[in-house]
Amino acid sequence: MKAFLLFILIAPSIVLGRDIYPSAEFTVSGIVSDFAVDNGKLFVGTDMGVVYVFDMKNAKLLHRIALEPVKDGAGRPISASVLSVDAKDGSLLVVSVGDEGFRDVWIYRNYILKKIVGDSWRLYIKEARFAGEGRVVLGTFGSEVVSYSIEEGYESCRAKPSESTIGDFAVSDDGRRIVFADEAGNVSLLDTETLKTVRSFNSAHLDKVHSLAYEKGVLVSGGHDRKIGVYFSDSSRYYIKSDFPVFCVGLSPDAKIGIFLSGDDQVLQLFDLKSGKLTDRLVGHGAIVNQIRFVANRILLTSERGGRVLLWRIGRVSQ
Repeated sequence: MKAFLLFILIAPSIVLGRDIYPSAEFTVSGIVSDFAVDNGKLFVGTDMGVVYVFDMKNAKLLHRIALEPVKDGAGRPISASVLSVDAKDGSLLVVSVGDEGFRDVWIYRNYILKKIVGDSWRLYIKEARFAGEGRVVLGTFGSEVVSYSIEEGYESCRAKPSESTIGDFAVSDDGRRIVFADEAGNVSLLDTETLKTVRSFNSAHLDKVHSLAYEKGVLVSGGHDRKIGVYFSDSSRYYIKSDFPVFCVGLSPDAKIGIFLSGDDQVLQLFDLKSGKLTDRLVGHGAIVNQIRFVANRILLTSERGGRVLLWRIGRVSQ
């Protein structure tokens, strides 16, 4: 199939579907930086150096994982702000600010917190994700991608897929591929084991790509240029035009429903992946939305630059 380009213009005053409101709310102290879900538990990282652990079923706080304070460049104690969290098979992966601004990476399992990367690495890590059996992938602000073996305890390979600062990256469910985007609008697909580029997406983004979502070979990207890109495995693609920089995107596990942050009113817009048609809206955030995660095909979580994570049940999407 030949690649095609379709522009969909969105009029901000038109509501194409119904408004959906959150089903549950998880509240923490501090600003939510990232969150992850595993085995019915929600892990919420904050700028206060704490990861909150909730039971998803009843929205009950189970416990907190508190990181020890670190020292800034002047030797003063500050909170070890959490930058990213990921969870898989009973393990939690945490990136936090370390001494003098460098980054620490932790593995939390069976109530034991273990540091696997410290300030001696002298890396400014933006986020880290589990990728494949016994492996994690680190993305730095310098656009380096580092593959680290948990079992062996060492860096297995490193690559620099771009000369521009990293925008976002995502790992496929099977851990075999990494989607990487930068501030120049470039988007590429890397092999997790070798970190070699296996595909360069024909991106029309003209500015920083803020957010990526990747499921079943389908990629959704959100850019500062007010575009949402949708790319399929057969190289076909289309773009939706927004009236506001797109800071967050999401994609359902079956790759049928997409979502993006549509404006400064913090409304989240759902759309049908196949047609690009805008459908329902998620209404309820009062601060800038910074993360979107589907936990099932019709259930998702979103967080804001405040102390809340919201749970949404979208049911059958209006057409």
